[in-house]
This record gives sequence, structure tokens and C-alpha cells, in this order.
Amino acid sequence: MPTQRTYAFVAAAMVLAGATQAAKAAEAVPAALQPPAGYTLAFTAKARGLQVYTSTAEAGAAPKWVLEAPVAELAAKPGAVHHYAGPSWEAADGSKIVRDKDTAVVTVPAKKASADIPWLLIKVTADPAAGVLDKIGYVQRIATHGGVAPATPPVRTGTKVGVPYTATYAFFAKAN
Repeated sequence: MPTQRTYAFVAAAMVLAGATQAAKAAEAVPAALQPPAGYTLAFTAKARGLQVYTSTAEAGAAPKWVLEAPVAELAAKPGAVHHYAGPSWEAADGSKIVRDKDTAVVTVPAKKASADIPWLLIKVTADPAAGVLDKIGYVQRIATHGGVAPATPPVRTGTKVGVPYTATYAFFAKAN
């Protein structure tokens, strides 16, 4: 019959295994996606949403899928964060960040690039509203699943489709 000591040992082993898995996941983020020195992790959030694609065509060309915008809900300790065109992130407290258009987005293909959207590092700027996002300078999108444009080309222009995806977003603030 298992004793309390046995249960404690099993629980400790499970915590250690979880920590090991978390460390491996952290190590899996490519160096290219690390924010510059002086930034520290503020919080992470799990995202569930859609990558919205619109079919477009240049004169004389067949229609193709082009990313229009993400639409996702991020679950985080500080509260829900909405993710949408810009790309933008808006917290429940009203604070908001938007991609810094003057800085290129760093992109690394996902391990299953044919099915999963790329991993990203995005420099962002905060609007003046105080809140959970007002100190964030970089957003990292990792551990993506799904979200890639349909493999079948569109038949006509103007068609929109939402492709489900999940990801982890890490928010980095300037260290004090």
C-alpha cells in the first residue's frame, strides 16, 4: 500500500519532469528570436485564434491567399489580451501595443512549416494608456500549431478564410 512518502516522491518527480520539459521548451527558442540585451520576460500567454487570409490577384495572375490579420484571444496571468490587425495586442485594462513598423519582424520557420505558422520576434511600441502592456518592447510568438494558408488556391478574389491556430506569446519589457 502506497505511503505518504511514496506520494511525495512521485509528486516531486512529476514537478522535476515538468521543470525539465519547460527548460527544454525554453532552449528550443532559436537565438534569432531572443530580444536584445536589457529586456526581460514580463509574462507569457497562450493564444487560440484564427489567421485570416483573403484571396487576392494581380492583373493576369491566378488568385492566391494573403494574410490579412490574426484574430486571437490570449490567456495570461495579468488577464485576457486581444490580438488583431497591426499586429496589435490590447489588454483588458486598455493598454495596447502595436508592431513598430520601422523594425523588421524576425521570422523563423516552425518545425512543421507546412502546417504551422512561423515563430516571430516583433518589436512593438506602446500607446500612452497605462497598464500591463505599457512597458512591453518585444513580443515573441513560439510553439505555433496550425494557421497556415489553405493549400488549395482560391477560386476568386475577395474570398476570406479563417485558419485556426494556437501559439505561445512571450512579452518582454525593458529591464530597470
